[in-house]
Amino acid sequence: MIEPRPKAIYPPIIAVFNHKGGVAKTTTSGNLATCLAAFGYRVVLADLDAQGNATGSFGILPLPPIGAMDVITGRVRLEDALIPTQFPGLSLLPATTQLRTAEMELAAHERSHQALREAFASQNIGSHAHIVIIDCPPSLGTITGNALSAAAAVLIPARADPYSHEGLVNTWHEIKRLRQGANASLTVAGILLTMTGEDAAGDDVARSMRAEFGDQVYGVSIESDAKVTEAAQLGVPVAVLDPDGGAGHNYLQATAELILRLRRHARHDISTLAEPLSMVDAQNTLRDWRARLPGLQRRANDAPAWTAVQAANPDSDEDPGPSPLNAPPPPPRAGFGWGAMVLAVILGAMLGAMTVFLYNSIAGH
Repeated sequence: MIEPRPKAIYPPIIAVFNHKGGVAKTTTSGNLATCLAAFGYRVVLADLDAQGNATGSFGILPLPPIGAMDVITGRVRLEDALIPTQFPGLSLLPATTQLRTAEMELAAHERSHQALREAFASQNIGSHAHIVIIDCPPSLGTITGNALSAAAAVLIPARADPYSHEGLVNTWHEIKRLRQGANASLTVAGILLTMTGEDAAGDDVARSMRAEFGDQVYGVSIESDAKVTEAAQLGVPVAVLDPDGGAGHNYLQATAELILRLRRHARHDISTLAEPLSMVDAQNTLRDWRARLPGLQRRANDAPAWTAVQAANPDSDEDPGPSPLNAPPPPPRAGFGWGAMVLAVILGAMLGAMTVFLYNSIAGH
């Protein structure tokens, strides 16, 4: 008698989603994925947002010709679309411009909201990752439906402002709708408060959200930090740019809490995450990645530094364009230096003395 084939065991797939925009969704996706790799896991970050900000946040611009949409539609194998990043263990399934027409392209698919799940199953996503992070678009369209149908859980980043509640309500509504149809086992991996500490009103909202949603809200929150913008400009996650303080360290702590939640709520059809490296080891790994990034340091001969794009693609001949990392030193400023100024003073004094002498001589005659 032939034994029935066992059901496939998938890695945990976490969709990062909030119906409301401007909540640091993409920043959260990229930093969680990076920190998970620092904790010792193999991670795939899937960028399903047509804007491609998660892809660009790793310095990969312009968007590559093949990526997530090609895998969803079966045109390209997953292994051929994945891009290794400069951080060991972390691969990127990039966004492409084709995501802009996803609604029309998937409309002809018989099970349009299951296309990503079926692609991950047929391509054995588990052979590429211990865990998958999906950066979702903020809209409730077909692509978001695909992400939530494929996911085991949703992580909801939420800004602590008076308008966040509506976004959370809409997000919960979408999760409930998918539970009733495409993904009955979809759970919530928690609510992560972002951009906190800006003002007293935001602190009041954060307390209200914790009171309303209880332990669904993470114990750690992501504080407002100017280095988040700096990291985006440099094409690296803020957890790598600044793993010891501010938002960078907050994301490392939030990742540790995410791992704990996922290991606590293990499912029979989802592979269990192994014991992670310690917080100290993960933080040291992030520090090491920062020290090794050619894009964050000048060479000994003061040659222009590489950008993150060149670090990830050392054989690329593309001109990375203007960047804070690869810009040549500014030319010397025009004008007088200190030496020239002193000389001008001396010459002025001499000319003045000569003028007085000549005047006195003429007056004597």
